[in-house]
Amino acid sequence: MSSLSKVLSDPKYQGLLKSLKDGKLTVVEPTVSFDNGVEYPKVKEYFGSAAEAREALSALVEAGLLTPETVDNIMVCPHCRTHKLMVKALCPACGSSRLSRGAMIEHSSCGHMDFEEKFKGEFGMICPRCGKPVSEGDYRVLSALYRCLECKRVFSDPKREYTCANGHRLGEGSLVFEEVRAYKLSPEKRALLEHVMLDLEELFKPLREEGLTVESNVVIAGRSGVAHDFSFAVWDDGDKGKPPLVVGLVQASERVAAPDVLALHVKAFDVGAERKLILARGAVDGGVRDLAKTYGIEIVESRDPKELIAEAGRRVLEAARSGRQARSESKAKTSENIKG
Repeated sequence: MSSLSKVLSDPKYQGLLKSLKDGKLTVVEPTVSFDNGVEYPKVKEYFGSAAEAREALSALVEAGLLTPETVDNIMVCPHCRTHKLMVKALCPACGSSRLSRGAMIEHSSCGHMDFEEKFKGEFGMICPRCGKPVSEGDYRVLSALYRCLECKRVFSDPKREYTCANGHRLGEGSLVFEEVRAYKLSPEKRALLEHVMLDLEELFKPLREEGLTVESNVVIAGRSGVAHDFSFAVWDDGDKGKPPLVVGLVQASERVAAPDVLALHVKAFDVGAERKLILARGAVDGGVRDLAKTYGIEIVESRDPKELIAEAGRRVLEAARSGRQARSESKAKTSENIKG
C-alpha cells in the first residue's frame, strides 16, 4: 500500500483530510512557546496530542499532500529533544562558574582595567592600582565584561554550559538545531483529495434522516479493553453503549487485501458489531471476497464514488431495518411466552 493510500485508509486522518479537501485548512501554521515548544493546534484538534500531530504531518508530507516550509528554529537537547534549557556561563580558561560581570574601565595612565565600581572613591574616581585620581579623558569605558573570581582572567565571551529540563548536561555546540516548519497544501493536491476521497456526508445524511446515529472516525472500546478505530459506525437506537449495528471501513483506491479483511473482522468482533462493511474503491479479487464472506463481511465495490456511496447507504439501511425487525419479533415472541 502506498503512503497516500495508507493515509486515506486510516480513520484517524479523515477529519483533517476533509478540512484540507474543503479548503478550510490550506496552511498549517506552528506555534512556538516555552511551555509547549512547537505545536500545530489545527492538527492537534484531530489527533489529541502534539506528538501525534507531528507524526501525522510527517505522514502527509511522505504521502505528497503537504509541502514543508521553514519559518523559524529552536535549539533542543540531543538526548530528549526538549527545548527547555538552563544556560550557565563558565570561565573559558579554568572552567569555573564563579564569575562577575559588569562595565569595565581602563586607566590610560597605568593601563589598569577593573570594574567601574572599583574606581569609585569618596571624592571621585581613584585608580585602585596606582592610587592616582582618574580624570575625564584619562580612562575609557569598555563594554560589559566578565571576570573569573578563581583565576582572575577578564574576558568578553564566556564558555556556556546547558542543562536541559531532564537533567542532561551539554557542552557548547552539543545542542541540536531544529527547524520549525509550516506546511502548505497546493491547489493540485486539493484537487487530488477531491478525486480520491469519499464524501461520507452524502452517505450519512439519509441514514440520519432514518433515525440512525452515525459517527465518523469513531473509536470504540472492545470487550478486550482495546480501543478500535473505524471509518464510521452506525447505531439504530441512539444508545451508543450498545454494540454498533454497522462498522464501516473506507478503503483507499488500491486493491483490497486479506489483511484489510482480517483487521476489520478482529476489531468488529471485539466491539460486538452485528454487521461489517468494507467500502472498496479498488479491485477485489475472488480470494479476498471469499475470505470476507467467511467472516460475514460485506464488500461494496465501485470505482465511482457516487455509486459506492449509494450502494453503501442502501446496504446500511437494509441492515438497520432488518435488525429492527428481528428485535421486534424477538420481543413479541418473548411477550407471548410470558403470557403463555
